[in-house]
Amino acid sequence: MSKASLNDTDVHWYRKLPGQDMEWVLTHRAGGSPEWGRGFTERFQSYRDTSNSSFTLTVTDVVHSDSAVYYCRVWGDIDGNGTQLIVTNPADDPVLVQYPPVSKVPEGATVQLHCALYNASVNVTDVHWYHQRPGNKSEWALSHFVNDSVSRSGGISDRFQSYRNVVSNSYILTISNTSISDTAVYNCSVWNYIYGGGTQLNVTDANPPVLIQSPSQENITEGQSARLWCTMKNARVGNTDVHWYRRQPGQDMEWVLTHEAGESIQRRPGFTERFQPSRDSSNSSFILMVTKVEANDSADYYCRVWGDISGNGTRLTVIKADEGGSSNALASILTSILVLILLFCILVTAICYVKKLACFQQRLKPEGCSTEDLNTVDAIVTAETEVDTQAATNVTVSEQSEIFYADIQFQQQKTAPRIQVTEETTDYAVIKRTQ
Repeated sequence: MSKASLNDTDVHWYRKLPGQDMEWVLTHRAGGSPEWGRGFTERFQSYRDTSNSSFTLTVTDVVHSDSAVYYCRVWGDIDGNGTQLIVTNPADDPVLVQYPPVSKVPEGATVQLHCALYNASVNVTDVHWYHQRPGNKSEWALSHFVNDSVSRSGGISDRFQSYRNVVSNSYILTISNTSISDTAVYNCSVWNYIYGGGTQLNVTDANPPVLIQSPSQENITEGQSARLWCTMKNARVGNTDVHWYRRQPGQDMEWVLTHEAGESIQRRPGFTERFQPSRDSSNSSFILMVTKVEANDSADYYCRVWGDISGNGTRLTVIKADEGGSSNALASILTSILVLILLFCILVTAICYVKKLACFQQRLKPEGCSTEDLNTVDAIVTAETEVDTQAATNVTVSEQSEIFYADIQFQQQKTAPRIQVTEETTDYAVIKRTQ
C-alpha cells in the first residue's frame, strides 16, 4: 500500500480464539484515534509504519488469554492472512526430547527416530520434521498435523512416515529401506519455535552386529543391585553407541538411556544415575547396572545398536523385601532342622559303633568281663574245682545268631573233669559235669 493510501485508510483488527467466532478488537481510523471493541483496553494499540507501508498491532503485558489468530482488515472486506499469537509461561512451554541422539544402521534397514513431548499432548499439537545433511543447511522434511494429514517436501517420499504414540506421548519418524543419502541430523519441532535436540542418523554398508543378552531372567530383592549384560559380535563396543530400552507389562517400549562411544551418557527424564551403563572390552559387552532397585523397575530390558538391532532382552523381576525376608527365614528354618536331624543321626550312629566296639573288645578278652556284656543270654556259672598249678586251661568261644556257646575244658595230668555248657529252652545255661 502506498504512503498516501496508508494514511488515508482505516484499518480494523480482529481476532479468532480456538473454537470461537471472529471478534472485533479495535479500529484505527485515518487521522483519528483508535476505537476498541468490548473488553479490549489500551493494551492493544495500532500504528501505521509508512517506512514499510504496514499497519502494526502492539499488545503489551500479554496474558495467556491473548493467544489467538489476529487479522487486519481494510475497505470493509479485505483481510490479511492472519498471525497466530501464542502466549506461554516459560515453565509450561512444551519440551521435546529426541532419542536416540545417534543412530547407526546398515543400508536397507528400517529405523525409528523418537521425539517425546512434555507439557503438551501429541493429539492436539502439530509436529514438523527437519533434516540437515552433511555440509548443508537444515531443511523442512515433512509435517504431521493433528488431523493426521501429512505434508512432505520435494525429495521426501513415503519411505518417511510420521506416527503418534499416545501412550508415551511421543512422535515417531520411521524411515524404511534406508539409503546412504538418508544420513543426516533429524530434528522435530512444535509451535514453530520449539525444537528437539536432534538425532544423528548414519547409514552404512557394513555387516550388522549381533547382540546377545544375559541372563535371560534376573530376580532381585528390593534395594539390591542388578547387572544386565549385552555381548556384541561383529563390532567393537568401544566404537559403538548403545541404547538401552525397557518394556513394562502392558506398556510400549520406552528409551532409558544412551551410552555413546565417547563415554557421554544421555538419560531420558525420570531415569536417574541409579541406571548406570558401562563397557567391558575384554568380553565385548555393554553393561547396565541398576542400583537400589525399586518395584517399578520390573520390566524387560533391551540393548540396541545401530538404531534397530536389539538384543534378546533380560526380564528383571523385583521382589519385595518382606517377601524375600520371609523366604529366607523359611529357608533358614528348614536348613536348621535338616542339620539337627543329620547331627542326631551321626550321634546315634557313633554311640552304637562305640558300644559295639567295646563289647567286641571284651569278647576277645573274657577275663574280668561280665557275662551280661558278652551276649544276650545271661548265664550263671558256679563251679568248685581244684585246679593244679601245672594244669593248662583251653577256652574256645564261638558266636552264632547272637547266642554264644561255650565249651570249657579243664585238664589235669591224671584226671580231667569236664564241664560242658549247653543251650536249653530257657534263658539260662545248664552246667553238666562229665568225667
